Amino acid sequence: AQPEPPASQQPATAEGEAPRYSSNWSGAGRFSDDEPLPLWFWLLGPRPRRALLPALGATLIAPAVNLWGSGSFLLSLAPEAARARRLDTFYPISDQRFYPYSAGGLDYGPGFQRYVDPASRFEFRYPANYVQDQAVFLRNADRAYAQRTMDPALAAARGGAAAQAPPRGSGPDVAFGPPGQAGEENLSVVIGSLVAGFSLRGTLGPPAEAAERLLQSSIAKPGVRETTLLGSFERASAQTGLPLYQFEYKVEYPSLNKAPTYTVCVVGAKR
Repeated sequence: AQPEPPASQQPATAEGEAPRYSSNWSGAGRFSDDEPLPLWFWLLGPRPRRALLPALGATLIAPAVNLWGSGSFLLSLAPEAARARRLDTFYPISDQRFYPYSAGGLDYGPGFQRYVDPASRFEFRYPANYVQDQAVFLRNADRAYAQRTMDPALAAARGGAAAQAPPRGSGPDVAFGPPGQAGEENLSVVIGSLVAGFSLRGTLGPPAEAAERLLQSSIAKPGVRETTLLGSFERASAQTGLPLYQFEYKVEYPSLNKAPTYTVCVVGAKR
């Protein structure tokens, strides 16, 4: 049994009797059987430190794992500073106040997240409710695996180093879009090889001329896909300062019962 407090510290009962102390509970020796327990004992238990330390740890860990959007909320308090440090690679960020709770509940929709190419060739921001296209991801992963595991002797017999990599397809290198769709709305990046001496203005011409050339050679098909250029202009890359062509176009499908599609395209060259 726990020793009883000194008589001078024992509160007297209404009958003048010394309080009783039970020994078979967590507050034994600290609170008498007739004494009401303080609120902190009900909330934190007999050892407040053991209760507070996990709570403090959870408070620090929650933003690190974006628990209930806490990481996005803190980063969105200073969105430009967070983007400058590429913290939006980990969590969605928005300029809206109280994001991601601005709609009254947890909603990442108004925010944007950053994608950085593993080879550092490009990066872009995409809507936070987009997900990566797994078909494109797995196709590129299979190609990379085949390239790593190809027998060097077999590759040399097929034509040396140039033949080591499997043929590159015409699909995108990465693609994102809303979940549950079949690609009707998407954001994708396509990378291709350039001929020697290529330049946007020197090879493709002004933005409008370049857009029409690409549309007619790659997308338009009379009677099947009719293209309309809606706008075109030149701008500088925010990351490298190199020129980029940006244009928007519409594709209609006369022979199909299908709604028109609208595309914004950005064309750039590494050199």
